[in-house]
Formats: sequence, C-alpha cells, structure tokens
Amino acid sequence: MPISPPTDSPAPGGYAPFAQLIKMLLPSARSVAIYDATAELIWCSDGYERPDLRALLDHQTASDTLASRGSVETTTSGSPVFISGLRAADARPLGSLLIELGSGNSRSTPSMVISMLRPVLDCLEGLLDLEHSTQAADRSAGLDLLLGVDEHDRQDAGALQELVRHCTRELNCVTGALVVPDKNIEFSCSNDASREVSQLLDRTQKHLLAWVRLNNRPMVVNRAGGAAPYKILSCPLRDPQGSVLGLVAMFRATEGDDFEPRDVRILEFVGRKAVAILGSELDALTGLSNRVIFERRAQRSLAETPMALLYVDIDKLAAINETFGLSAGDEVIQRVGGLVQRAAGPGALVSRIGGDRFAVALPGRALPEADAIGAKLLAATSQLGYLDGSEALPVSVSIGAVVGSLGARLQHVLAAAELACKRAKADGGGRLSVTEASATLTPDATRQALATTQLREALQANQFQLEAQPIAGLHARGAQTVGYELLVRLRNSAGELLAPDKFLEACGQYGLLPALDRWVLCAAVEALRPHAESLATSSLFFAVNVSAQSLESRKYAAFALETLAAARLPASLFCFEIKESAAVSQLVGADALVRELTKAGAKVALDDFGAGLSSLAHLKQLPVNYLKIDGRFIRRIAADRIADSIVSGIARAARTLGVITIAEHVETAAVVDRLRELDVTLGQGFHLGRPQPLAQVVQLAVQQALAELPAVQATNRV
Repeated sequence: MPISPPTDSPAPGGYAPFAQLIKMLLPSARSVAIYDATAELIWCSDGYERPDLRALLDHQTASDTLASRGSVETTTSGSPVFISGLRAADARPLGSLLIELGSGNSRSTPSMVISMLRPVLDCLEGLLDLEHSTQAADRSAGLDLLLGVDEHDRQDAGALQELVRHCTRELNCVTGALVVPDKNIEFSCSNDASREVSQLLDRTQKHLLAWVRLNNRPMVVNRAGGAAPYKILSCPLRDPQGSVLGLVAMFRATEGDDFEPRDVRILEFVGRKAVAILGSELDALTGLSNRVIFERRAQRSLAETPMALLYVDIDKLAAINETFGLSAGDEVIQRVGGLVQRAAGPGALVSRIGGDRFAVALPGRALPEADAIGAKLLAATSQLGYLDGSEALPVSVSIGAVVGSLGARLQHVLAAAELACKRAKADGGGRLSVTEASATLTPDATRQALATTQLREALQANQFQLEAQPIAGLHARGAQTVGYELLVRLRNSAGELLAPDKFLEACGQYGLLPALDRWVLCAAVEALRPHAESLATSSLFFAVNVSAQSLESRKYAAFALETLAAARLPASLFCFEIKESAAVSQLVGADALVRELTKAGAKVALDDFGAGLSSLAHLKQLPVNYLKIDGRFIRRIAADRIADSIVSGIARAARTLGVITIAEHVETAAVVDRLRELDVTLGQGFHLGRPQPLAQVVQLAVQQALAELPAVQATNRV
C-alpha cells in the first residue's frame, strides 16, 4: 500500500522516520543520507556529512551516472552503497538518497533494493517536491535574505542572533527568541529591552520549551492573554535523529495579524537553518564559534584591519577530570567559555578552538585593550573554582596576547599567541604573557608553533592515513600472517605521504599523541566495522600503538573498549602496543591499562622490548600477550654476539612466562633462520611483508577469516 506524503510540513521527527522505515525494510542498512538537487546535504543519520558518501555522490554527479532508478556502488573503503536520484512527477531533479548497505545486503541488486524501498522513495520524492514548491511560493526578498544569513559581515553578533533578528523583522513580530539549553544558548531579539519584558519572556520560554519537548511539533497561539500578552508561534529545533534540541519562537503584538500556515513554514525553515548553524558553525559544548568559522572570520578581519588576539588555555584541567570525572571537566570548559565571551565584550570573535583552549580576536584593537580584557578574564576565573561536596579545586587560565598586523596570516598570529600562552603556563599559570608582535618570534619558535597548528589541522581535516604491515609466523611453512600492525602516515599539502618519523616527535612535543592515538583507533574501527560479522571469529589481530601520553591520561582503555563495543567489533580483534620505556616509567598506569584491556579479551604487546635493561624485572607484573623485540637487536643478530645473546635471553624468558615473542625489522632470510633457531615465534619486517593501504589489507583479512571459518565450525561441532 503506498504511503501518503505529508500534506503540510515534515513529520514531527523530520527525516528521521524515513531512515527508521528504511532500516525496517533493510535491517542491515547503516548510514542514510539525503541530498537536495544542488547536492547539498539535507539530513544524515550519522549527524554529520560522511566523506566517503560525499565522494561517491560527487563521482556519480561528475560522471553523470547518477541513476534515477538507483544503483549499488562501492566506496573507497569497500562498503556497498545504494544511491538513487530523486525526481518529481515532471522529472525535475529533487535530490538523491544514499544508503550504506550492511553485510546482510552486500549482494543485493539495485532492482531488489528499489522494490523494497519504492514506497519510501515515493514518499520522500513527494515531500521534497512539496518543500521545493513551498519554498518557491513563500520566499520573499526579505526571506531570501533571512535564509541566506551566513558568517559574512557579522562581527558584533552571532549567526543565530542575526537569523532570529531577520526572522522577527520578516514576520512583523515584536520579539523573537531562541533557546538551546544543552549549549547554554538562550537569547531574545526585542524592540523593548525593559526588564519586565525580559522576565516575561523568560517565563514564557520555559513553558514553550516544556511544550515542544512533549509534543515535538509547532505551536500556534493566536489568542493573547494571561501570562503572555502576545500571539505566539514556536517551532522545535530537532537534531538529525529527530530529538528536540530547543526552540525558536516569535511573539506578535495582540493587535497584529494572526499567525498563518505560511508563517509556520517560514519558522520551520528558520529552525532548520538554526540547526545547521549549530552543527556547522558552533562548538557543541560551549555554543561558541568553532575553529573553522573563527579562522575564516578572523582572517577576513586581518585583511581589513590590525587585530589583537588572545589565546586562552585552562590550567590543570586534567586534575579536575581525574578527581571529579570528565563531566566536571566539561562543566568547567562551559563556564570558562561563558567568562571568555563576557570578558571579550561586543565586537569580539570568540571561539573554542579545541579541548580546553579558546581564542579571542579583537579586530581593530591594540595590545593595551587585549591586556585589559585578559586581566578581566584572569580576575573572573580566579573566583570560579570547582566544588563537589567537600572537595574543591581552583580554576585558572593562562593567556597569551599578540597583535597581528594588517594583512598578516592568521595562522602565524595564532601560533605566536599560543607560544605566549605556553610561556604563561610554564611560569606557573594563572597569568598573561604578551608578545609585542609575531615578527619578534625566532625562526625556530615560528616553525615549532606552525608545526603544532598544522598537526591539529591535519587531525581535524582527516589528513592522516593508515597502512598495515603483516606480522607472520616464523615456523610454519609460507609464513602465515597472524596479524597486522597499523602504521599512521600524514599526507602533506603537496599530496605526499610522510612517515611517522617526520611528525610523531612534534606530536609528542605538543601533547597531540592522545588525539592521534584515538584517531588511529577510530579510523581502524571505521574500516573494519562493515566486516564485523565476517571477522567475529577470526584469529587475526590488528595492532595499534598507545603512546605514553595516552597511558598517562588513564582514559584510553575505557575509550577503546567503548569504541569497539559501539561498532560491535570483538576486543580480541585488536592488540594494543605499549612501548617498554613508557610501561616501565608508568608502571601503575600500564598495569591498569593492560588488565582492563585483557579482561575484555583484547591483546596487549610490549613494544621495543629490550631497550630498557630493567624490563625483565617488571615483566611478571604486566600480564601482556606479546613481546616485540627491539629491531635494533634483530638487525644485528647475525653479526653481533651481544645482540644475539640479548634476543636469546628475551626468547627464553618469554617462553618461561608463556608470552609470545615478535621480532621487529626482520629484513633478510638469514635473520629469519637465526630467529627460528632461537625459537622466536613471530616476525615483522620487509622480508615478511611491506606496509599496504589499510583498505587492501582489510579485504585480505576478510578472505583469510572466511577461509578459516570451516575449520572453526568443525571445531565447534566436535
């Protein structure tokens, strides 16, 4: 039976019901993305635009192969995706639908998928056609300006305030309001700034918010009276899953016209624009501009006028996280973000640029003004503190200030301010360090500052890539692969892949290794997730490195296990490598991480084993599965008696403790022969296999896992 499309506006859940229906019809389906006729993302079940789906759509569009009846294509990571053009009854293009097909649908033909999804496609085409017609009929010149609000020429108001202000004017209302409680966003744009009106709006907004959360649909009140002498129109702001984030509301004078369906549609459009701004322009935790938007606006300001800039870093936030938990740390970040915004005042560009760091751009301001704002912020944060029951910890910030000259590159100015902030932190924190000009930086300091900025940008832009090198058995014929170590590479601006020795040291120097560790695990999980069912019983493992900085944070194990559980990947599929030197220097943290991971079924290896002479004394305390013998000994094993005896001793100790040995940097057949004589179990190196792109290795791993399956099933039957 055909499904009738909505007759007025999207269903209360927005596009989420379509995704729910798709997943009912195709239970193995994963991500669902809907694009308009200009290939702009309308909605995605992941909550953000997936790069692999975008790349597939762009390729289909560029090659003019986007089929209106649908086709099944493959992403660069090997995932099958159903892609269909959406058209109106008169063949006008309305958009496109992309559905990532899970393993259960991997052999589905386009005709099979279309036959199952035909009612959904009809309904979705009807809705898009209706919305297109509504937009064309309802957009006046003022509404075009309203819906086109973006970041241009706005330095004294945020995008959301500008959006609500335009909407209030377009709908001829006396007041407009927007409330998003989880982001600490609550404001109104009114012609009457009296305290009485402000208090009245506060009371009204709370009632409206409770109503939209309960009903999840627009509300129209054309009979003014009682506590609110206004005619009221409110609409919910919904996240991509259809849940209510907040509301946008318009208040019209009692003598004004009633709100009509056209007004409802306009405010719904505004609500979608507001959600898009929330997702693409604002930081999820603080509601401040995100780094991308901040840098775009600040660079444009620098092209027009000199600009003072403050770089703000919260001191010792890790202590609050350790003592009270991550939610306490998030609360401190939110509160400091509010203080930064208030101290900066009107005309400032304020952003949370990452973690516990903020930036404040002051177009047209000189260093003394930045100094005054910094002093105000220091005083405010000194009164903040964090209290939980009887325990309390102080809160302070370190601030770096610099002035960028007209036409300067923002990247250089921001790097100079960050170095000034690091000086303030090194001097004890809770203070302001001023740099007269970025030109006063030494060349080495400038290069270092730019290096950390570029590395952070590389993480945000997903410029790192993974390769995998096989780990093979040394005693079985044919050197059977038992696992792979994941190796991270960085693609630079010239498109070249850089080896870890080109960037890992800088990552460590600037505290970016925990972020890189998490990126590697998430990228690996994303590549393996579509094959979770095939790999569930595989004997293979994928090894990822855990840096000393991640070990120190004591949060990595929980993050790793939560990430694997969310992707439904068995922990046994991963091996976590800890360098011997890091484990010995942080024995308590290493022991906790090893036990937490192995308890969940994951494997753990001590990497570069043998470099620290005290390692064997601590080996009993760390219940690891593997010892990776330092490659410096392996390379010299055939010509150096000392290296040979060290490897022999490690192998004997490992056998006694029941730990499997892995030799690194196995590069010749002679080395393999000697390792066999010493009873080293596994090897890794160019002689056994060179690194390959992860996507290729995943396909090999799936093939090997499927080949193992009959033996596993036979064992289970026995």
